[in-house]
Amino acid sequence: MTSYGGRYLGDPMFWPVLEELNRRKAVVYTHPLSPQCCGKIPSGVVGSTIGYAVDTTRTMASLMFHGAVARYPDIKWIFSHSGGVTPFLVSRFEREENFTKGMKEKVPSGFRHELAKFYYDMAQGNHPGALDALLHIAPVSQFLYGTDYPFRDGKEVNEALAKYQRFTAVEHRAIDRDNALRLLPLLGAN
Repeated sequence: MTSYGGRYLGDPMFWPVLEELNRRKAVVYTHPLSPQCCGKIPSGVVGSTIGYAVDTTRTMASLMFHGAVARYPDIKWIFSHSGGVTPFLVSRFEREENFTKGMKEKVPSGFRHELAKFYYDMAQGNHPGALDALLHIAPVSQFLYGTDYPFRDGKEVNEALAKYQRFTAVEHRAIDRDNALRLLPLLGAN
């Protein structure tokens, strides 16, 4: 999950776990929850409609701005829903990076460098606006097929990716299969 007990994954409380994951060169898939802070904010929509995407972004920011990504560089992170709202908030994070004391030590290669290393699944982040924004922060080699099953089926993702004009046939295959096999080579061992 993206948070536990109101704490996001970059929180130093989790560093012993991250240290072991880093030692193992683990692949870590995250999925959001409704954040504890915001479960009762009336918006007229189910809390997960907005809250899940924001929770994904909060944990990504937590990992970077607490310094966990630089401290544990061998963990490969997968974020659901095309990274939540992260692609839309890049300029805000860059401002934070540029004006907050000590950020060079916490994110030595820079915020954008780290964003380009993360992996992003396409579940519920597969419409043209989301994909266009995601292409500005990460290469297609970091995109993974995802459906959010059992909450959504693959039809939505399949149709959206098929309609998206910017991906070549090779890129479609990479998203559908090849990127996952590169990330998790044992899947192709059969």
